[in-house]
Amino acid sequence: MMSGSPKTRSTMTTERQYPNALLRLLAELGALRLMLAAIAIVAIVFAPQPGVGVARDGIALVTTAVIPALGPVVFAVLLFDMLMSRVMMSDTQGERRAHYRRALMFDSVVAGALLLSWLPFLVYLLSL
Repeated sequence: MMSGSPKTRSTMTTERQYPNALLRLLAELGALRLMLAAIAIVAIVFAPQPGVGVARDGIALVTTAVIPALGPVVFAVLLFDMLMSRVMMSDTQGERRAHYRRALMFDSVVAGALLLSWLPFLVYLLSL
């Protein structure tokens, strides 16, 4: 008899499809969570700089008006996803619980990176 938790059919299928652990994790996280992380990475890369004015035309409009409006929304959605992962963790056991724990950790890392990249801008706004 094997020790540990028994593997479910979906877990064994995922292991056969994705022998690489990173690919398996990405497949397990799901498309929506990965798209949310991709949007967060865009918000991290284009984090607004303190003291930069708003451009009203051209590509600078995206980096000075759209991204600063999008960043807090993405952060809030990440926090909601973390909350829902925690709620779902409380009702499950075994492999499903581990799945939600991994999702919670993934969202925590992405939200932390987003917050750290936006920290200079947020401190500047609070000092006005």
